[in-house]
Amino acid sequence: MRILPDGLTGSIMAVEGISDAAVMLHGPGGCRVRHMVLSTAVFPREGRGDPFVPYFYGYPRVPATYLDEYDFINGACYKSEEGLSAVASTDPSLIVVIDSPGAALIGDDHDRAIDANGLAGRAMHIGESMASMPATTACGRTLAQVMDFISPVRRKMRKGAVNLLGLSLMDKDWKAAKRELVGYLEDMGLEVIASPGAGSSVDELIGSADAEFNVVVCPEMCAELVRWYEGIGVPAVCSEAGAPVGFDATEAWIRAVAEATGRDPTKPLRRVAECRESVFEKLAGIRYNALRIRGLTFSAAGTASVVRPLTEWLYSYLAMVPEAIAVDDGADEHQADALRSFLECIGSEHAWGREPVPCGVVLCEGVQAATMELADQCRAGIPVGYSSMGLDDIIPRPVYGCQGALYILDEIMHGVRNS
Repeated sequence: MRILPDGLTGSIMAVEGISDAAVMLHGPGGCRVRHMVLSTAVFPREGRGDPFVPYFYGYPRVPATYLDEYDFINGACYKSEEGLSAVASTDPSLIVVIDSPGAALIGDDHDRAIDANGLAGRAMHIGESMASMPATTACGRTLAQVMDFISPVRRKMRKGAVNLLGLSLMDKDWKAAKRELVGYLEDMGLEVIASPGAGSSVDELIGSADAEFNVVVCPEMCAELVRWYEGIGVPAVCSEAGAPVGFDATEAWIRAVAEATGRDPTKPLRRVAECRESVFEKLAGIRYNALRIRGLTFSAAGTASVVRPLTEWLYSYLAMVPEAIAVDDGADEHQADALRSFLECIGSEHAWGREPVPCGVVLCEGVQAATMELADQCRAGIPVGYSSMGLDDIIPRPVYGCQGALYILDEIMHGVRNS
């Protein structure tokens, strides 16, 4: 069974992706552990977590109120007040109180606790439990609520300025992906103001209201955030081909941005072409092993906007055959329909809706991919999903852009070589 993050994780990681914001988790300590470790690992920041500050208990991220059975019976607003005071002492620009699923049932008055600490305008409470939502949906919804709270005013549209939406701390090697994609935008003379949920500060989020366009990486990750920006007059640019996964979709993403913004895509397209050429030369030099890829079966599962271009690229570029293709809940309907149509067109309709099966290559979240490879159920298990954080990668190995294409090709070639 595939192990996917839930909406609670998506909501927490969305806020933790704001560089000077802090989540206060109202719930038991056990609900904190995974999130505090993950956030620290993928987006390390110093300056918080004095071991003598209550509610942090020596760890700098996602402090919790450590509710116990007494609190669930009698209420725990007092812990909310104390916890907010402790978190405020570390001086974040924004504090977001998020309830664990159990704590959400108590109905503690966090707004009263915020007022008691004099934090009105600096602290907010997410009033709904998102645990049952897909992590992608919860991420976009949380960021939209944050934008509602900070209420930036669109003063004057900045020509040539954009925001990058749909990146998350849950994306494998998100920093490397951001560097590459921002580089493509800057190559076209565009200025990137903010990437909400992927390293930007509160001030940058405020400034993001003046952008001319929002450029979308993964639509599922930012659907409600896109609608929020459209409400203040900032239109979104989405690639018809889906997220920039593989050479073809990366080129399509660049062209979509260039067409919408009126910019020249020559420079970033040249970078992609040069990467393609280097791969061609490599494959030509190891012709025997490269030929062993042709006809190799693969399974892919994950976000529809990622799985679609990935599937099309592996089929067209490497002549690999889809055996099982599944998209996660909360899928972008257009991308899911396009993927299903593609499978029908190539005679692989049997693959649609199937979870990963034993085959040549498996591409999905890291736990499942590693498990199937260790069980000799595939030649290569390649992490591309939301439990695939790349925590032990030194060389950049994201999923998006040219670096993502090289990473996936590298893993496939190693699997073929070692089999």
